[in-house]
Amino acid sequence: MVRIVVIFLSVMLAMMSPARSAEDATALIDKFEGHWTSHGPAFGGAAQSVMIWAPTLGGKFFRLDYSVAVTRDDGGSFTFEGVAHYRLGEGETLSAYWADNSGDLHPIRAERDGDALIAHWGVEGAKQGRTRYELLSPGQLQVTDWIKTEDGWRQFNQNQFDKGASE
Repeated sequence: MVRIVVIFLSVMLAMMSPARSAEDATALIDKFEGHWTSHGPAFGGAAQSVMIWAPTLGGKFFRLDYSVAVTRDDGGSFTFEGVAHYRLGEGETLSAYWADNSGDLHPIRAERDGDALIAHWGVEGAKQGRTRYELLSPGQLQVTDWIKTEDGWRQFNQNQFDKGASE
C-alpha cells in the first residue's frame, strides 16, 4: 500500500512540475521570430533599439541581431551592435555564442523560464552577465540585462520591444 501511495505521489509531482526541454525553449524562440523595436533609454541616453530573431543555417540555429543607436544628452552618439546564434534541440538548455562591436565574444547557456528565455553569458573568472527575454504578449517582448560585479548582480538595461513596428 505504501508503495502505491509513493508511486501515485511521484506521478502527481511529475505532472505538476513545469516541463523544461529544448523543445520548449525552441518553441519559445519560435515566438520571438521577427523584427522588434524599442524607443527608450539605454546605455545612458535616448535610444532606438532593434532586435531581429530569425531561423538560419537550415533551421538548426536561431540568429539574433541586436542594435542600439544611442544619443546622449551632450549630443554624442554611438551604436552598439551584436549577434548571437542559438543552437536548437540540445536537451534542457540551448547553447549559443554572442559577438559584438565592442570586441566581446561570449559563450551562452540559455534556459526557458515560463514565457522567458534566460541567457547566461560569459565565463567564470571573466566578464559574466545574463539577459532575460520575456514575452509579455504576442507583440511585446521585454529585455533585461545584468552584469556580474564584485558586489553581485547589477541590472544595466531594460527595454520593452514591440513586434513588427518597423518591418
